Amino acid sequence: MPDEAFRRELLMLMRRGLFLSIAAYLISVPVIGATLRFALGLAVGHLVLLGTLILLNCGISRMAYDAKHSGVTSQRRYLLLYALRLLLFAAGFGAALLLRGYIHPVAVCIPMLYPRIIYTAGALFQKSGPSGAKKR
Repeated sequence: MPDEAFRRELLMLMRRGLFLSIAAYLISVPVIGATLRFALGLAVGHLVLLGTLILLNCGISRMAYDAKHSGVTSQRRYLLLYALRLLLFAAGFGAALLLRGYIHPVAVCIPMLYPRIIYTAGALFQKSGPSGAKKR
């Protein structure tokens, strides 16, 4: 994915993710009360999501470059970058567990669901044209 397209997509995800985080916080208020811990957990989750998306973009770009120049994609590289993304999430969640007096661990996990929610809602609410084809 070209850098400009990635930046636009990342900006869209972060903006919509912010609205989802506000909604998640407002939903959590009646359940656990208005706590700074939950808000900090959502903020850490956003940072982890940002990092995993950047790692995903780097991996896809590198694999596309390899496929274009050598005709071969590396399964090993894909698994390495997948493991790095998983380790980044584990580090964020682990930090929240260690600092659970300050950061709510469940709130760190919630932003990881945002891309699925955003893309699914975008596909469901995308309007169809007169021929039934999806408009862009």
